[in-house]
Amino acid sequence: MGSIMEEETLKNPGFYNEGQSASSSMSGDRTDIKQEGKEQVKRIGGLTRQRAFSQVDSRKGALVESLNGFARQLESISSQGDVQVPQHLIGSAVGFVRKASDTLEQNSTEELLRQAQTKMRERPGVALAGCALLGFVAARFLKA
Repeated sequence: MGSIMEEETLKNPGFYNEGQSASSSMSGDRTDIKQEGKEQVKRIGGLTRQRAFSQVDSRKGALVESLNGFARQLESISSQGDVQVPQHLIGSAVGFVRKASDTLEQNSTEELLRQAQTKMRERPGVALAGCALLGFVAARFLKA
């Protein structure tokens, strides 16, 4: 002898199962919407990333030219000879600026970002110190 629910289920099996199928259908709809939302976010993120990289790539040439001009100025200062800074220090600065300029010119933004991430993972202390120094220099520059 079963309960009243069991008897009703035997007599009218679709009635009690309709609620279960409706809730599972709603759950499926939620999953579909959730999945569609995730895919849309990925597409938007990819488009945003592409636009950002193209913006940086388009301005990279101006930065390379500025660095080359700065290197030429440093070279002209070192050739004058009457500066109070040692020649080898200016030569090192020129080499560093030229290397940075060449690296920017020869690599895409994605490659530069990948290289930076790799370097930061290899030596996080140096990366943190570099970020702190960069922040200090930027603050001093903005105050002036």
